[in-house]
Formats: sequence, C-alpha cells, structure tokens
Amino acid sequence: MPDFLRARRDRRRPLTRLGYHLLDLASYESAYLLGPARRELFFNSGYLPLARDFLVPPEMEAEAHAAMMYHFVARCLPAEAGLKLSPRRIADIGCGPGGGLAYMATLYPRAALCGTERAWAGRRLARQHVPRAQILGAKAPLPGPCDLITGVGTPTYIGLAAFLARFAPQLSPGGVISISGGYRQGDHAALRRELEQAARAQQLRLLDYRDIAAATRAALEADIPRREAALAQLPAPFRPYARRWADLPGTPEYEEYQRGERCDFAAVLQAATDRRD
Repeated sequence: MPDFLRARRDRRRPLTRLGYHLLDLASYESAYLLGPARRELFFNSGYLPLARDFLVPPEMEAEAHAAMMYHFVARCLPAEAGLKLSPRRIADIGCGPGGGLAYMATLYPRAALCGTERAWAGRRLARQHVPRAQILGAKAPLPGPCDLITGVGTPTYIGLAAFLARFAPQLSPGGVISISGGYRQGDHAALRRELEQAARAQQLRLLDYRDIAAATRAALEADIPRREAALAQLPAPFRPYARRWADLPGTPEYEEYQRGERCDFAAVLQAATDRRD
C-alpha cells in the first residue's frame, strides 16, 4: 500500500515520484472497478485476535479480521483509554467501500454516519453498502462537528500532522480521533513524538499509542489464502503489483513483516471539552 514515509524520503526524481503516485491513484480506482475489491466490504488491514465482545455481522464473516480493526479503533482503544463513547456523528476518513461505516453502525446505531473517499468507484460502493451514510469526496468538508473521527490506514497516506490539522478542527468539544496506520519501516518512539507534537498544535491530547504490528501480522497470515484466491482472478500482468499491495509472501512488504521491521500503530486523541477554535 502507499507509504507516506517512504514517499517523503524517496530520492528519485520528482517526475518519477509523481509517476508512482499516479499509478497508485489509478490502482485504487481499478481495484474498486475491476478487481476483487468490488465484491468486498473492506479494503483495509485486519486485526487479530478478535476481541471477546466482537460480534461479526453475518455478511462480514469472511472479512472478520478487517471488521475487527474497526472494532479496535472505534471501541476497544478508546475504552482502554478511559473513554465511554456515545457519538452522535461519526466520520470515517478514507472509508473505501464502506465496510467500516457499516460495522460502526452496529456499534453506534443512533449515530449519523459520514465517510470520505478519494476514489470515485469506492464512493459508489460505499453508497451501495451503507445507504444511510453520507459519502463525500476526499476534499469535501464534513457535514458538521463530529464526536468520533476514525481513519484506518488513511493517516499513513496523508501524513499524521496533515491528518490532524485537517480534521481536528472538525471535532466537537471533547470529540475523539481514533486512528491506525502502518509504515513499512519506522521507529515507534519517533512516530509517537511526531504525533504528540502534531496533537499539541491542534489542542489535542494523545490518550494512547500502541504498536499493533503483531496484530496486523496475525491478520495478514490468516488472510493469505483468501488474498491468494482473490489475486488469482486478476489478469496475469496485474498480479505482481497486486501481490505487493496485498503484502503476500515473496514480496519485500511481506519480508519486512517477517523481519519485524513494520511500524504499524494505533492511537486515540481527544479534543478539550472547552476547546477554542
């Protein structure tokens, strides 16, 4: 998957970097239009083991590991940080085909739902999967102050400081941002410092930060057969690139998991109850 940290440090010529960026953009659209993702609810990494209070809806059973990531971000992590959430409005940034919104609707059935997604094909799928949610383009303003903003993978692509600068002002007083992401290589201590600095600039408190690489690796290993079967449906020329996207065995991305180099994380932050914008 796209890696903001790698892109930032890439020493190739700007036009070459732009070419790879455009390839990623085209790949997202193609995945939702032509690839196996068009028949799935989720397009995010998973989390294992499953929590004891995790109840997977029947339609999500094949993607339970991916739904569990949203359970962890929207329920477990905030609860373990001492928060009792009862959000009136939830926004999922980078909602993909809408599985995360559909799952959070089961956690918080009274909440208004909003998702943003840059891929047109992804937005179309999300509207089909979650008709009650408002699905917006990536640059559209959110419909109102949010009590909970989630981002699974998206902060990695946007960058932590940029993500918080964009969405912290759209929190309600006491509102919560709960995120997960992953860098192919990184330093958790440095990443936490970066997040703390970005949080202070936006009047947020970092309540918890977790290294979740063991959980994402466990989910990847369990999901390899399903991913291999999905990739077998692609035309042969697309399979090598798709294997890298899927972090499958034989790719540098998979080997980084094996060597313990992945820097996968989750964090929960909260706005002040008397915040001043």
